[in-house]
Amino acid sequence: MKTPSKNFTAVLVLLVFLAGLAWAGVRQLSSILREFDHVARVDLVLMETATRLNDLQLEKEIIFSKLSASSEELAFGQVSAARGQYLADYVKGLGGQFEGLVQQVNAQIQLVDRLSGVPPELKASFEQLRRQTREYDTTVQDIFKSVENGGFQLSLEDLERTDSRQRALRESVRSIVQYLWAQVHESTRRSQRWRQEYRAIFAFSLMLTVTLGFLLFAFKKNLEEIGRQKKDLEKLNQELDRFVHTVSHDIAGPLTTIVGYAAFLESKYTSVLDERGQDCIKGVRKGATRLTVMIKDMLELTRVSRVKNPYTRASVQVIVDTALANCDFMVRQSKAEIKIDGKLPEIVCDRIKMTAVFFNLISNAIKFAKADVAPVVSIGWHERNDAHEFYVADNGIGIQERHHQEIFDIFKRLHPPDRYDGSGVGLAIVKAAVEDQGGKVTVESDPGKGTKFIFSVPKNLVAFKPLY
Repeated sequence: MKTPSKNFTAVLVLLVFLAGLAWAGVRQLSSILREFDHVARVDLVLMETATRLNDLQLEKEIIFSKLSASSEELAFGQVSAARGQYLADYVKGLGGQFEGLVQQVNAQIQLVDRLSGVPPELKASFEQLRRQTREYDTTVQDIFKSVENGGFQLSLEDLERTDSRQRALRESVRSIVQYLWAQVHESTRRSQRWRQEYRAIFAFSLMLTVTLGFLLFAFKKNLEEIGRQKKDLEKLNQELDRFVHTVSHDIAGPLTTIVGYAAFLESKYTSVLDERGQDCIKGVRKGATRLTVMIKDMLELTRVSRVKNPYTRASVQVIVDTALANCDFMVRQSKAEIKIDGKLPEIVCDRIKMTAVFFNLISNAIKFAKADVAPVVSIGWHERNDAHEFYVADNGIGIQERHHQEIFDIFKRLHPPDRYDGSGVGLAIVKAAVEDQGGKVTVESDPGKGTKFIFSVPKNLVAFKPLY
């Protein structure tokens, strides 16, 4: 079964992915709808314009045919005066109709000029159509003027020129209509392709949604399991509290009594005991004393690991002074020299745990000094980008590199107890206290060259602010 954090991360990633997919889909769909709307509007206007231009051109050709017929009748001169006047007025009326059609053609072409999104090649085709229409209209208008001025007989050259320009106009309109139909077919193909893509996206989204549903179901089950485990953990913590209470009161008390009686026997009855008996009394006292220290250190480790103290802004110099005061007897007895390298800063930290860290590192530096060499303990710090880095260095016996990791294990001792005192819990306390604040601790050491412990405190810790 996956851990809850992994399930939550997976669900969160899928939710973000689905949200992004939906957002991209909505944007794409909106873009497609806008494009289709624009394309449809442009295609509709262009198709209507081309159709209208074609109809207007047919009407102009019909008018021109009527003009030709009327001019031929007038050219023969075998019509009465009344008939001649009628035909003249008729030709004049045809000219007015032709002018009206010319204006309508110009208005239709201007619609294309004002339309945005027209492909450049199509604009060029309409521009060519405009030019050809102008040439045709000019030719016909000149013929109208000629007929109205009495030149009833149309020349063969006029007819051929008019006919060629009519064919050119028809060809231009036909090309434009073909192009528009090709655009419509292309839009249809694009629509089908987008439809297929969206079907695939929908199917993929549906599959992800179903997967997300299963993950949410599994996450819900994990939350229920976490609830049960939390209850079990609370029960275990309560049992641990009772155990700690038992150790601190029911075991520590008798041990103190044993140490006291052993010391009394050693001071009052040593003279009546032989050497074997004296060694036994000393052994009892030392063993009981060592067990008392071990229990005390175990209780301290338990407190450091489980108690969450509020972060406060504290002076590291004050913390170090407190730690030195706690081990003042060791400093005086060993004649240790304590060096503070530079001014120690103020930081946000767990002041109580920081005091425990410095106390254990300083006492270790004094405890593991070289024989007949006064301990020298150096304390200092470096500022990093994201953390304050502190160190406690000594001139003691040093540690082999292969032991650099295991020295932080609880009860780990590299030397026999009769050579160096201690329970093997001090560095475990240091590691727990540092890591509880989000930092890390490392060691640099070689046998006979001293030891340097380096630990960090993150800069992102927030000081506790009381409510009142």
